[in-house]
Amino acid sequence: MNLLKRMVIVLGLVLTLTVPVGVQVLAQTITNANDGTTLKQIIIFGRHSIRSSTTCPSQLAQYAVQPYPEFEVTTGCLTPNGTQAETLLGAYYRQYLLYEGLLTGNDRTDALHSYFRSNSVERSWATAVALGTGLIPNLTVPVNSFPIDPNVYQPDPVFDPIATNVAKIDPNIAAAQVQEIFNSGAALASAYSGEYSLIRSVLFDYPLGTQPPPPTPSDCNSSPCVDPTSQAITLTANPPAPTGPLYYTGAIINIGGLQSTINAADPFVMQYADGLEAGWGQLTPDQISQQTRLVSLQFDIEMRSPYLNQVQSSNAASHVLRAMEQVVNGVNLHGAFGNAGSRTVAVISSDAYVAGLAGLLHLHWQLPGYQPDFCAPGGALVFELRQSNRSKGYLVRVFYTAQTFDQLRSLTPLTLSEPPATMQLLVPGGSTSATDLDVNFGVFQKLMTNAINPAYVEVPRNEATPNVLTGVSCQPDPACQE
Repeated sequence: MNLLKRMVIVLGLVLTLTVPVGVQVLAQTITNANDGTTLKQIIIFGRHSIRSSTTCPSQLAQYAVQPYPEFEVTTGCLTPNGTQAETLLGAYYRQYLLYEGLLTGNDRTDALHSYFRSNSVERSWATAVALGTGLIPNLTVPVNSFPIDPNVYQPDPVFDPIATNVAKIDPNIAAAQVQEIFNSGAALASAYSGEYSLIRSVLFDYPLGTQPPPPTPSDCNSSPCVDPTSQAITLTANPPAPTGPLYYTGAIINIGGLQSTINAADPFVMQYADGLEAGWGQLTPDQISQQTRLVSLQFDIEMRSPYLNQVQSSNAASHVLRAMEQVVNGVNLHGAFGNAGSRTVAVISSDAYVAGLAGLLHLHWQLPGYQPDFCAPGGALVFELRQSNRSKGYLVRVFYTAQTFDQLRSLTPLTLSEPPATMQLLVPGGSTSATDLDVNFGVFQKLMTNAINPAYVEVPRNEATPNVLTGVSCQPDPACQE
């Protein structure tokens, strides 16, 4: 039985027994059982690890009666604990891939058959480096990225196809479709009243379940005082930017107060994962998890609605598919991650891009301690391309893998017997058995092709590929300078 399948079984037992938040998902003792397939390629399409808040401190100060705890790094950067956590995750992948025979243990050979890519943001690049440090420990792995400059963001067409003119967007069509799904958005605050109430009680330091009067300017850590949970949710089209790219991925819809509330609560997950007190010590792990439902709602609106999903995620999905196709066919392809010899592919960006890619295939997951479809720090969609030892046909297994909250917080070493949480995912339309979620590669290829809209995919031969980037360091965000 395949190792990741063992983890899925254990995960099912954990969920069935309703184990509380913080209990790790453990794999059973490994045996040399053979499931009749050989792993030919793994694609790890993941989120960066633990970072500081992406909202400027001066803005956060308006949202709470107490000063937000400071991270060790400036706004939006990977923390030292985030680097350690991702290195531990990379070390786990190394053990797993050595066990599966995809890695040889010769670091130079393994590096030649690996490809690392990040979007052009420091925390993503640094996460990819840390993952590579754990995966191929005796070499500095080359991470491909477009230039990273805190003063001038250079969008990557794989992740930001609209900003790079690969895809054209009609924001009015996008907003109209979102409104068809969510109406005006006016009912969302009520539908998520538990999360709103929880966040407000933490920000303004009052017992959950009571209703204090609106905060006054003197109540907050900084004036003017702003209660983000009282701001209306509006699902309208954002106007185009007056200069530079008109739109970036995830910025087509104006979600109004939902964005402000998410910004105010965003540090809580990272505080807990980084070993700090979450929400000034007021939040339990269960409550931290609960309030992340708003983040999943945000991505349902901004990334998973059908039109926005195709426009924003087709180019990335095409690269994933073509990366597999070139291994199956043994021929290098333009518009793919790596080349035909790339057996280990790691692509690191943000949770929005992971949610968008998952949306195209209607993938869903839930790991212990997390809400459905939550993209945990360092978590990833994992695509395994396998070959049947008997028929020589190819198949695809899709997983979601992430460290648990407590594995992140404690910087728990990961092993084959104590792995990260992992769940094999149902690919709708792909599986032929309720007990076997593997997908024939030809079927997977067809599902991906149908999900991808070629109008939003860059012509492969026209693609400008990034170079290996080195020497990136955490720099202050110019937008946050007083």
